[in-house]
Amino acid sequence: MKKLVSLVVLGALLLAACGGGSGAVAATVDGTDITVGEVESLISTEAETVSKAQFAEALTYAIQWDVLFAAAEADYGLVATDEEVEAEANRIYDEFAAEGETRETFLSQRGITEAFLTNIAHQGLLDLGIREILVEDVPEPTREELDTARENAVLSQTEVCVSHILVATEEEADDVMARLGEGEEFGVLAMELSTDTGSGANNGILPCSPPNGYVEPFQDATLDATVGEVYPDPVESEFGWHVILVTDRTEPTEEELPTDEELAEGVRGTYVVEDLQEWFNTVMEAADVTVEEEYGTWSPNPPTVTPPVDGSTSTTTSE
Repeated sequence: MKKLVSLVVLGALLLAACGGGSGAVAATVDGTDITVGEVESLISTEAETVSKAQFAEALTYAIQWDVLFAAAEADYGLVATDEEVEAEANRIYDEFAAEGETRETFLSQRGITEAFLTNIAHQGLLDLGIREILVEDVPEPTREELDTARENAVLSQTEVCVSHILVATEEEADDVMARLGEGEEFGVLAMELSTDTGSGANNGILPCSPPNGYVEPFQDATLDATVGEVYPDPVESEFGWHVILVTDRTEPTEEELPTDEELAEGVRGTYVVEDLQEWFNTVMEAADVTVEEEYGTWSPNPPTVTPPVDGSTSTTTSE
């Protein structure tokens, strides 16, 4: 559950909330009703009303959780007890809360409720359990896959400090190269000519970073370039033509790189993620979901409740 923040951001759960406990049915999942009150319990706000779009977003989570929790038990025999879920929710709070931050503040600052946190904890426990089952059946990585993983590790642990001058055409790039050859300063030309306004205003200097954050032609040049010398040829990318100067490059030592065993674990983890995503898609497609018309329509791929188009409010908070 170290991904609490990313899960919330990923879902864009900046929801307004309602406080009532309506027993009206919002949706039905494989014969089980989800009430308006259950959806409202996932939403946190002081507003008097909740828009249909906001309600539909919370309902999307509620439906996904109903499907996932039932499918985890049916397909893998996984059930999280109330005690386990509570302990995991407490662990999340203990790990992510700022020093002295109360539970109430922790939840409100993240735009979630206690019920939402409980479901996140439940999901996390089942996610871990399913991964542990799936990893037993994934194939061992091939030598080629390990070599590729190693290359990626080298790239991610390498840091290059590079400056560039970006222009629109090869002819302009050749002109920049000629002027550099005549002794003009790289930074001065970058400020005069570069169409990359961010780095251009800073003498062409880009932040030091791993090369795999750049587009591939630029990445390759930063790895191939002689440090301290302008790269001999302009490099074309989707952004234009780059004149490149690598000022520093730090590569990982053998001791800093992952072992073959660690690389294999990472490759197997990739397999597990793919298998987990496939399972998720399958159970969502197979679920019999009906959303009441006033709250929207359901689509299993991607699993989403689309709110009604009128944009009116769906529920009203109660004091």
